[in-house]
Amino acid sequence: MRSKMDMLVTLLQEYGNLLQFPYSEHLADGIFELRAKFGSDISRVLYFFYVGKRIVLTNGFVKKTQKTPPREIELAKKYRKDYLERKEG
Repeated sequence: MRSKMDMLVTLLQEYGNLLQFPYSEHLADGIFELRAKFGSDISRVLYFFYVGKRIVLTNGFVKKTQKTPPREIELAKKYRKDYLERKEG
């Protein structure tokens, strides 16, 4: 699963915001997810875009339900807020 996610991060670096479903999907409020499946395991890494072409990975998890858990999205937003406060503050 790790090597598959590494490959997806490489694709994200190469294609940026042009990377689309099934590899990447916009969730809410500028938070996106990288989507990896290996057998019956489904992993996600949430991220956002920063000034220029910078991409910041926030948190990852193994998906157990059909929808991305709202608490994971809120955690990504919290990390983004913290990141922006440190960068711009």
